Amino acid sequence: MFNFSRKALILPFFYIFILGAVSAPMSGTDVEEYIQKKLKRNDKTLRINEKNLGDSGLVVLAQSPIVRSVSTLVLYKVNATDEGLRALAESPYLENLEALYLEHNFITDKGAKIIANSKIFSNLKILNLYYNQITDKGAKSIANSDTLTQLVELNLNYNQIKGSGAIELTNSKKLINLHNIQLGYNPIVKSGKQAWKRFQLMEEFKDLYRKNRLDQVGKGLIGNFGVLVLLDFAYISELETLDLRNNDLTDEAVIALSESKKLEGLVSLNLSKNNISDAGARALAKSLNLKSLKKLDLNFNQIGDEGAKAIAQSPLLE
Repeated sequence: MFNFSRKALILPFFYIFILGAVSAPMSGTDVEEYIQKKLKRNDKTLRINEKNLGDSGLVVLAQSPIVRSVSTLVLYKVNATDEGLRALAESPYLENLEALYLEHNFITDKGAKIIANSKIFSNLKILNLYYNQITDKGAKSIANSDTLTQLVELNLNYNQIKGSGAIELTNSKKLINLHNIQLGYNPIVKSGKQAWKRFQLMEEFKDLYRKNRLDQVGKGLIGNFGVLVLLDFAYISELETLDLRNNDLTDEAVIALSESKKLEGLVSLNLSKNNISDAGARALAKSLNLKSLKKLDLNFNQIGDEGAKAIAQSPLLE
């Protein structure tokens, strides 16, 4: 009997302890005071980490005139849902916002659509929705947004995007300034992964071209897929030198190179240290598109006598 009574007394205290460990949402006054304190240090950046604002706290923030100067808003683990996000989207004071970080909250496709349709967010350059509950549907809302046209960086790591959302994001005609898309740790299927990889490669090629270093594209391991993407790049026809040594290329990539009319101005092509066989060598030997080629390096491949003979006897590769 004594043991039972002791357990009966301990159990309620256990529940009290557990409930007490979860902090209550901050009051409106507390939120206002906390914002004021943070903005005294830097009135351009408001960073709130692991505070239980909840949606009610976001309403207070959105309706506070003191956030008018904020260009970067970071709300990390603040228990925000779509309704709190709606308050931000309807705020009359967040028109200067250029970067919005909503990492580790409870934003769903509904919230993604709210962001995509809000004119308040039309100046956003950075949108971080890391670790939320966004699926392909929400990703598509962002991809087709008429208001997020200034977006440069988008982080959707740790969400629930599977494929079609990734494809629409990476091929968006609306997000013309978007150069960085993060989709890591999503359950993305092969087609979505390829679309994302293609986007990343294209951005790398654009960066190299801007720096007048496109001829150094082979320094990064791009493989067969990278070569196929490179051949779709608008400025590939300007190349005179292409060094793709040690890039794990097979005949697939070499045949694509030999069939590309964009390489008619190519003078030097280095394909050494790859996995090219006789089939690739024959394709190069018969190519009518490499008519300007003066130097071809095929050392350290898997080319046999047949492939070597085709190259040696080719009137196109003299």
